[in-house]
Amino acid sequence: MEEMPQDHRPAVSVRILLAGDGGATGGALALLLGLEPGFAVVAQVGRGSEVADVARDRRPDVALLDAVLPDGDGLDATVQLLVEAPECRVLLLTGSGRPGLADRALAAGAVGLLVKDGPHEELVRAVHRCLTGEIVIDPALLPPRDPAQPAG
Repeated sequence: MEEMPQDHRPAVSVRILLAGDGGATGGALALLLGLEPGFAVVAQVGRGSEVADVARDRRPDVALLDAVLPDGDGLDATVQLLVEAPECRVLLLTGSGRPGLADRALAAGAVGLLVKDGPHEELVRAVHRCLTGEIVIDPALLPPRDPAQPAG
């Protein structure tokens, strides 16, 4: 008996929700992530007010939210999302390292903060890392270390 070819894709995909301006960058990100083995973009929204409802309905494993959304900020959307889908891991994406943003993101319940236009491979690694329970902060977004403070 001839063996049937096997599909080598993982049986379970990481379900991803994207929330951003929905422009060309968002479309490209959705396409790139959708092509990544083991990833499935289950929803893409353009407004913070849509995030919680979509998360409740689609049950993403990871949400990638712009820190600045057309109708508010990603911090508020993070808090609302986690009320509806507390098991979801939230990574915020930002274009700039505003002082205190990493601390505020973590306080809102996000598990990471990444540069929005960073390398695609770094984003993929960050998604995998956050699913293992790691906090993922892009080093470029951390305040410079005070050389007078001991490392550690």
